[in-house]
Formats: sequence, C-alpha cells, structure tokens
Amino acid sequence: MTSSDAGALQQPKRKRSPRVAPSELDYYARMLQKIQNKKHEVYAISRILHRLDDPEIELVTQQAVHTSGGLALLDLYLPQFGLAVEVDELHHFSSEGREADKAREQRVLDLTSLEFVRLGIGSLKTRDEFRTTVDGFIDDVRRRKRTAVSAGSFAPFSYGSRHDPEHWVARGQLTIDDEAQMQRMPDVTRLFGYRHKHWQRATLRLRDGRQVWMPYLAQEGSPRRADWDNRLLDDGRTIVERRLGDWETGAYEDVERIVFAKFRDPVFGSVYYRFLGRFRISAQEGDTTTFTRVATEVSFSELVSDQSRVDSGAAEDTDDEKSQA
Repeated sequence: MTSSDAGALQQPKRKRSPRVAPSELDYYARMLQKIQNKKHEVYAISRILHRLDDPEIELVTQQAVHTSGGLALLDLYLPQFGLAVEVDELHHFSSEGREADKAREQRVLDLTSLEFVRLGIGSLKTRDEFRTTVDGFIDDVRRRKRTAVSAGSFAPFSYGSRHDPEHWVARGQLTIDDEAQMQRMPDVTRLFGYRHKHWQRATLRLRDGRQVWMPYLAQEGSPRRADWDNRLLDDGRTIVERRLGDWETGAYEDVERIVFAKFRDPVFGSVYYRFLGRFRISAQEGDTTTFTRVATEVSFSELVSDQSRVDSGAAEDTDDEKSQA
C-alpha cells in the first residue's frame, strides 16, 4: 500500500461541536419529563406552567436541596419568591408519609428559609376541586409578583441570562443559590475581567492574589479521570481532592480559591461550570487535599476592569482539562 493509499483511508478529524446551552423549549420540556411518572404532580405542574404563562417567573421541578439528612427534592420551586410547592400525591398521605414529609420540610426550612405551600392534590375527588386548588395557587403567585413589582424588588427571570457571563458581570456578584451556568472556561474567566479566546488551565490567578479554580467533580454516571478525583462533600461545604498519579505537585499556596466546578447535567447531558463558593485549604496529607468553604458569595465589582487581555497561547478547553490543580 502506498502512502497515498494510506492517506486516502485515514478518517477526517471530527470537529468538536460547540457547547450550546439547551434551548428554553428544551428546558421546559425536560422539566416536565422529569416528573412524567407522577400522574398528579405532572397534571398540577403542567397546569401551573401553562395557565401562569409568565416567562418572567422561574419554575423549577424536582429541585434538589441540601438537608442534614442528605438531598431532598421539591416538587416545584419558585426561586424569586422563595416558594417551595409540595403537590402531595395520594401516597404521601399515609401516616409514615406525613411524618416523613414534615421532617423533610423542617430540615429544608431550617437551611433555606423557604416558604412551603401544599396543594393537597391527592385528597381531591373531582376535577373542579383540582382546578380550584391549582388556579388559586396561580392567582397567589400573580399577586406575589404584583407586590414585588410595586415594591421594586422583582427581578424578572430570563432563561438565557444564566449562561451569559455579561449578565452576571453587570449584576456585580454571584451566590451559590444563583443558577449561573457557564458553558466554557473562558466564560468563567470573563466574570473576572479577562477576555480569553481560549483557556484550558483549571486555575487562574487574580490580581488580588486569589485563585479561580475550575475542577472536574466526580459524578455518578460520568467518566472517571485518571489524574484527579475531586469530591464535593458535607452538603457542598467541603471539596476533597485526591491525586491519582504518581507525580509530585508540592504543597499548595494557602490562598482563597473561588470555585466554579465542572458538572454534567443529569437531564440534558450538557457540561457547565457552577459557582460553589470560596474555599481555603483545611488539610493536606500525602495525595489528598481538603478544602473548606469560607464564603457563599463572590463580588465582581472590584475585580472586573475594562481590560481585554487575551491569552493567545492557550488551547481551546475540552471535556477533559489537563490541569486540575
């Protein structure tokens, strides 16, 4: 076989598809898909979604919240009003179920100060009762919005803004409760005033000496890395990093790390970086380093400048960043 024949048999390199956030239509369709096996819940929430019909109000199904007993899932969550909705399907009304629900509610309330609303759908007998109950809740949500708008405290929801670094730069700060999802590493560095075309290193040193850290977190169902194993523990308050290779990294600097961890969305399968808080090293022994959260918010106002420094030497980030330390 000649070299030209071998070249002809070579497959063309597959171009890497750009990371594109799920569309708003996909977002709401998948949101309802997550509850498709719960007949009362999907009936009630789909009616709320369609009857409310307000794109400025954010609705989230099966929102995971951290509790002292682990993760709990809310049937419906309205972040702008701090409102948690439990549909209460029929199987919730057993004696054991009621007590379990009360305990779960109390743990969530203690940690997040959410207001709970129970729709009690499982106990209703007729469609008219169902409609009256759900529509009454919809009217209440509309009243809450009018009150917040009149008080000047209502912040309209915009689906696309969660992926847009410019939105968060203009806002000036970010907390762990915000739904910011940066699609690429350069989107994260943009939050701090940098305009990188490409960035693949997992750390960025800021002008004030702190570091932005973008680790890949181990998640169930995601590929395991051969170099690092990073685990989020204690309801998000601790990150444990374990080096898997036989190479040396030396002792880390004891500087504050602003952490944007890399997640794979379990519903959409898309990859994004989410803010987890500000961390510092609390222990380092052998191959294992433990980081403890010291703050749940970060301000960009003092860090973002009108600079446009471009790192032209860094290659495009991929699904497996080479540097995780």
